[in-house]
Amino acid sequence: MTSAAVRWHDLAADRLTLLRGTGIVALGFALGASIQSEWIYSELVPEWAQVDLWRRLAANGTAVLGLVAALAVLRAHRPRSVVAVVGRAAVAAVFMGVLRVAAQVSLGVHPLDDMPTLVAEVVTGAFIAFVSAGIGVWMLISRRRMRVAARAVERQVVSVELALQALEAEEIRVRRQVAEGLHGTVQQRLLLVDARLAAAEARAAGVLPDVAEEIALARAELAQSREQDVRQMSRLLYPERLEMGLVPAVRALLGRLPATIATRLQVGDELRALDDPSEVGLTVAERLLAVRVVEEAVSNALKNGPPALVEAELDLVADELRIVVSNDGDPYVPPAEPDPASGTARLDQRLRLVGGALRVVPRTPTGARVEATMRLGVLVDDR
Repeated sequence: MTSAAVRWHDLAADRLTLLRGTGIVALGFALGASIQSEWIYSELVPEWAQVDLWRRLAANGTAVLGLVAALAVLRAHRPRSVVAVVGRAAVAAVFMGVLRVAAQVSLGVHPLDDMPTLVAEVVTGAFIAFVSAGIGVWMLISRRRMRVAARAVERQVVSVELALQALEAEEIRVRRQVAEGLHGTVQQRLLLVDARLAAAEARAAGVLPDVAEEIALARAELAQSREQDVRQMSRLLYPERLEMGLVPAVRALLGRLPATIATRLQVGDELRALDDPSEVGLTVAERLLAVRVVEEAVSNALKNGPPALVEAELDLVADELRIVVSNDGDPYVPPAEPDPASGTARLDQRLRLVGGALRVVPRTPTGARVEATMRLGVLVDDR
């Protein structure tokens, strides 16, 4: 919505608030005054008792309509200054007092030659109109203040969401860059070092066999570090097949488990359709956070007793991604005091920032069950 449209909408809401509030209060006064006058005149001033109630109601009702119309014509809702609004309300109140007396005279409520009574009616009507308009102005000012406060909160929420999106995008960029550096530059350097060690081993083989053996051991450790440590660190920073989608990344993660552990992955049809990388579906940030949840659940399962089975369920419910990872390892006993520095607690805090949550519960008959939810559409795509 453009700023002009917002301004128009605000003015329309202000006008409705002022006119409706003033009209309701003034109408209450008009009905009460008509009924009260009918009773007083019939009891205390018998010569005025011949005036019908409907005439008093018609005169007062005409005055109320005149007050509301005057406020609308004067555009009392437009000024930002309270003094200006009250000033226009006062003008409308005087108009109502005069209009009320004119209606009373025309309907035969009061004779035209009874000036003291007419003046009193003008003053009384103007006062009642000013009080009614004052209540309407108070409602208008209250509405404006509430609107300003609500929009301030909205701006704060938007700024927090934008900051979160920027941090997520920057984290993904850094993770991808570091992972590519580890997989590319570091791997190449390690291969060059291995090649030089191989040459040194060949030269020392016939002259210094002990040295050649040490070099061979160093090469073996270097190869193991290159294949396990560097590659594993690269996967931790940026999971394998993440660009292809959430399901391929989770499948690759489960595929790295030992062959002695059976794995099972269940994916809902709606999520499969949304996870298509050729469509605008899950963002990279959403995939990364979801994979982190599965990774944390699998890591905890391996630490707390090797399970025989690890099951992962991914599904989409409305605008929420639901992740369930269960294992049949050792029985899970919830800690008496959760560790706020644990990986599970940090993931829960991160999920709460995007409208989700994470919890760990015991699985029947044994093992643990990690349940997580994540609201989609909060983490923007960085691509």
